[in-house]
Amino acid sequence: MSQGATKAALRSKDDQPEGAPLQEEVKAGLQALLPVWNPVRLESSSGVVLPESSNILLVGGDSTQLDWVRRSYPNSQLLEVDPASSVDIIEKKLADRSFDQLLWVAPDVTAEAGRQSEGHELIIEQQEEGVLTVFRIIKALQRLGYATRKLQWTIVTSRTQRVTEVEPIQPAHAGIVGLVGSLAKEYPHWDLRLLDLDSLASLSARECLSLPWDKQGDGLAHRRGEWYRQGLALMATLPEATPAYRQNGVYVVIGGAGGVGEVWSRFMIEHYQANIVWIGRREYNAAIEEKINALSRLGPAPLYISADATDLAALERVRRTVLEIYPAIHGVVHSAIVLRDQSLSRMDESAFRASLSAKVDVSVNMDRVFGNEKLDFMLFFSSIISVVKSPGQSNYAAGCTFKDSFAHKLQQHRAYPVKIMNWGYWGNVGVVADESYNRIMRQMGIGSIEPHEGMASLEVLVGSEMHQLALMKTLNSQVIAGLNLSEAITYYPKTAPTVLPQIGRALAAQASV
Repeated sequence: MSQGATKAALRSKDDQPEGAPLQEEVKAGLQALLPVWNPVRLESSSGVVLPESSNILLVGGDSTQLDWVRRSYPNSQLLEVDPASSVDIIEKKLADRSFDQLLWVAPDVTAEAGRQSEGHELIIEQQEEGVLTVFRIIKALQRLGYATRKLQWTIVTSRTQRVTEVEPIQPAHAGIVGLVGSLAKEYPHWDLRLLDLDSLASLSARECLSLPWDKQGDGLAHRRGEWYRQGLALMATLPEATPAYRQNGVYVVIGGAGGVGEVWSRFMIEHYQANIVWIGRREYNAAIEEKINALSRLGPAPLYISADATDLAALERVRRTVLEIYPAIHGVVHSAIVLRDQSLSRMDESAFRASLSAKVDVSVNMDRVFGNEKLDFMLFFSSIISVVKSPGQSNYAAGCTFKDSFAHKLQQHRAYPVKIMNWGYWGNVGVVADESYNRIMRQMGIGSIEPHEGMASLEVLVGSEMHQLALMKTLNSQVIAGLNLSEAITYYPKTAPTVLPQIGRALAAQASV
């Protein structure tokens, strides 16, 4: 495991006796999980033999990338695709070409481009040349009949994943990870290969294009000569936590008037008499007023400010307004979400953009506006879909994988803690809080996280040394086996018990269900 192991004991499934895999030892209930990257040995027997004469079509890209491919496959060709190219244009260009395999390489994979992308001044605009270009290529391929045909496609990004603690992170094109993961499950007859490289110079095209395909669309990361694969580690115990929330603190929650943001607001007002500021796209209405009145019976009433957080100037005006009312801002939470679930065959670009923007634009603007405040923490509410990448949710998965990567980058540059909570299913609050959805999830063996469980776990995350935590409730062992847990992690205390009493009670109660 490449991160979070400094004060933890690790137990890999490889250490288990034959016939007793790690996941069989885990009881159904509330599962605290950690996304990790583990070294992987790729057997040559499982690889792909690609003849040197193969016709590789590099879609987009530049002369440097084409030279890299041609050193291994001299017949490779470049299909020029401008970031502004529409689906119509890409379709016409692809229709005139024959190929054995498609290749798409992110613009920042070369060393010089990677250095230029280290800042995030243009990160929102870079979506056009990254995940949105890949989305349009998919739509063009659908129009050309590939929805029902076989296809081989390798997609290469650079340093979008935090594989090791100290490596530089380039989050601009991290949304592609979520998109490809969903794509693979919707088009199982396509052979897809997603590679996240430290640089093109570290590997030849032959080495990359000889790797096995991944039917789940999960990526491989290459760092300093070694391959890594992402997995989930079970948190057998959680690290000790110290209080991170302050009494009467001031907390800004983007998307706070609904879903988990509202649950967190209630918790903070009830337990810490917090001053909560909600930022939402909706105009103030009777429903919001009812929520505010209900919370005002517990403590300070939330302040609601109507603003579009994808608009940088609007969000900056919100910050100035808040600081006119309160002397300081102590924490900022990203809880905004736009769910527009559809298969890629039915999804248009506006639906894809809407979900993506709620994660990409809002995350970047939140840091631009509030990042230089003297915060106690910055908190990103993400989803476990960053790891599982469900079909029918490519837009949401893309947004979440970007959000996680961007937060990891901030962890390296901000003086205060930046935390990521990858929530599992909440069935009683938010946009999927209805009985029909609950019934579907129960049939899948997935239970609903309850507010007291979620808030107790979150308090441990915010007050501990962990950067990230994933939380989900399982109803049977089949779901646990499907998670393919790679190891168990036990945090040992310095001088005190590792688990806060409330999270200990929550985990124990759920394990007995």
